[in-house]
Amino acid sequence: MLAVSSGSYQFEDLSTFLKVYEESIAKGSLFLPPGAITEEVANEFKLDLIVPVIGRQGPFSVQVVHRGDDGSLGLHLPEIPRAAQAGFDSLFGFIDEVRAMLVASGEFIGRDEYNKMAGQLAVAERAVQSSAPSAPSAPNAAPRRATRGIPIPDTSGEQPTLSGTMVDRTLRDAMVGMAMEQSTGLLTVKYPDGVTRYGYWLRGGPVGWRTDPLNEDEVLGVLLYKAEQITKEQIQESLAVMKFDGCRQGEALVKMGVIDFIQLVRVLNKQVEYVLQQVMKDRQGEWMFHVLAELPEQFLAPPMNVPSLLFRGLYTHARDLSGKQLEDTLAPSMDRYLLIPEEAVHVLGNLQLSRKERGLIDVVLSNSWRLREVFSVSPLGRGQTSAFIWSLMELSLLNLTDQEDESRTLARIDERIGRKKKSLRGTHFDVLELHWVCMGSEVTPAFERLKQEFSKDRFSDLSPDQEADIEEINVAFETAHTVLSSDSSRRRYRAEVIEKDTITGSAEMLGKQGEMAIMRRDRSAACGAFSMAAELVPGDAAYRDGLRRATTV
Repeated sequence: MLAVSSGSYQFEDLSTFLKVYEESIAKGSLFLPPGAITEEVANEFKLDLIVPVIGRQGPFSVQVVHRGDDGSLGLHLPEIPRAAQAGFDSLFGFIDEVRAMLVASGEFIGRDEYNKMAGQLAVAERAVQSSAPSAPSAPNAAPRRATRGIPIPDTSGEQPTLSGTMVDRTLRDAMVGMAMEQSTGLLTVKYPDGVTRYGYWLRGGPVGWRTDPLNEDEVLGVLLYKAEQITKEQIQESLAVMKFDGCRQGEALVKMGVIDFIQLVRVLNKQVEYVLQQVMKDRQGEWMFHVLAELPEQFLAPPMNVPSLLFRGLYTHARDLSGKQLEDTLAPSMDRYLLIPEEAVHVLGNLQLSRKERGLIDVVLSNSWRLREVFSVSPLGRGQTSAFIWSLMELSLLNLTDQEDESRTLARIDERIGRKKKSLRGTHFDVLELHWVCMGSEVTPAFERLKQEFSKDRFSDLSPDQEADIEEINVAFETAHTVLSSDSSRRRYRAEVIEKDTITGSAEMLGKQGEMAIMRRDRSAACGAFSMAAELVPGDAAYRDGLRRATTV
């Protein structure tokens, strides 16, 4: 597969962009999570950032400095384009104006004032708790404790909702099930050495941990110290503040001005993830989970997305396996039907999947497919499709059944047809789900995949309107294929729907990337870049000469 020379990344919300801008973009770097860009990109490429409120910014000239096994990318940004910086500045100015207006109106308060009030509130709450008379124990009631750590709900005498041992995969499966059910409760892990660990689950994910006796290596201050975020002296001072004010270490560090409230929430998230990873490595002991109506206190950290963490680990492992290993694993099930449980759909939506991975989920949901049939309609390559399906099966987010479930399939057909019909309003490239800088060799495979997916034979009990829509969709496929499969007509059509300056500018950028790839003696990248440049501007002899030179590298 040829490396592409451009890409885009869309921030889901404004707060995410502001955090990323402060932590990395302003410092000349950017980390793209797995699946952010699905195509293989060149070592240097153009990146557009799509930011809420201000829209598309760029393109940025970026350099790949790290390629993670999971598909993540570490990028170096030599400079921020002047137009993009102006867009960022206008956004920051707008935010400052809104903040000033809300503070002035009394609807919001400043961060410093908030941190001060939060500290005062915590002290007041603890004073009330310490002076309150003791009450008889009630089911799930949090006992009063003078020791450090989160209160432990009393579950004695109650049967656990789930239980198992650490030596098998029962805890992993239970965590995925808890995410599906969006369970709130207490996870208890008892180890042979007498240590007990408690995990606090809220709406399907962990929000806090406690170990009895206390494990100092997992407390917030020690983790920050190991990450070189605070000093030993600050740890000692925070302990003194905790003792004097009766607060938690995070609150103490906020009082000291070492971190602010937003940073506290961020590091608490990291602490929850760190302990979870330790738990998943444990292979001794027993665990149990009690469903609770509510937790013993409010938690600052939001529930962690456990299925996403588990999925990425399994997916990376599966892609490291040989093709034969995966084929042998899936071979006995090739004639079984794929089924995504209804309760798993919302979990799949939170897995941070790439566009092509989401496309495969849409395919599975759209109709009733045997496993062997899915490979021909999957937007992913065969190896990736095998790894993806195996990983979902391991987490019980996708099941294989012997019988076709037409009733559930039919309920989704109309939605799938409707989504595809909307794409017909775009260009022929959109209809065949291709980038406008596509090569002729990409057209027919895309056409054949979509024709099979939207074949009438794949649907049953269609209404007359649905049959008409399928006909219209297939006619659009045929038309798009006729136009795009021919080199001359594809290039003429591209010139009709894409601005000339955009085409020539993209070709120039590809030519430069090709020259740099030749200098690095990267034959594949050089041939890919010059091939696409010649595709865009076939009359330019420089690109043809570049392709000739690339083949000799």
